[in-house]
Amino acid sequence: MINLSGKEAIVTGAGSGIGRGICSVLALAGANVLVTDISGKGAEDTLKHCGYGDKFRARQMDVTNENSIDEIISEHIKDRKKIDILVNNAGIIGSEGWSNREIPNSQDWTEVYEVNVRGVVKVSERVSKEFQNQKRGKIINIASIAARQGSPDSPHYSTSKAAVVSWTQSHALQMAAYNVNVNAVCPGLIWTPIWESIARKRSQFGGSLKTEGLKGKNLFDQFVKAWIPLQREQTP
Repeated sequence: MINLSGKEAIVTGAGSGIGRGICSVLALAGANVLVTDISGKGAEDTLKHCGYGDKFRARQMDVTNENSIDEIISEHIKDRKKIDILVNNAGIIGSEGWSNREIPNSQDWTEVYEVNVRGVVKVSERVSKEFQNQKRGKIINIASIAARQGSPDSPHYSTSKAAVVSWTQSHALQMAAYNVNVNAVCPGLIWTPIWESIARKRSQFGGSLKTEGLKGKNLFDQFVKAWIPLQREQTP
């Protein structure tokens, strides 16, 4: 495993799922991790789950709110003096009640774009100011396999993740002169709160596979068997 001893990492959307897994791996590699999430309780739960003591700190942060972002980043710089790694993981799949609608409504499109795209941009731009001063840094944007393929029931989500990939490419060109790497990762099928929401929706409205009578994790496992050659899900 790579040695990240002494490195300062910030992870957004770290209160559950992939974000929680990222925090655990970063700390295992030796990094100090600032766990941020729209849910302060979720961030605190990640601290308890990962159990790496003083390597973790938890803060509530809203990636759609520039004041919230600036407050947390400024506090971090004052306390830790630097940022080495930013992981933009915060994301949603719809507004409240999304899984009960067969077709995404305008609110789904608006809220998903605001969190999944504008949230990534806002946090990246604020942290990039520090990276420009430092003349170094790493930004990792969590996109999705959905960025590379369409979806009949969540086109708004697929579109937002495609935008994350495009933003990553543009921001990489902007930051190259400052010795800053900007990359995106496109995870596949992982049982997370987002996939729980997808499973609830597809158990109601169906989809491209025969999933009659299947719900929750059992429905998710059916997609894994159909789409993944080794028939194994990924883990956060």
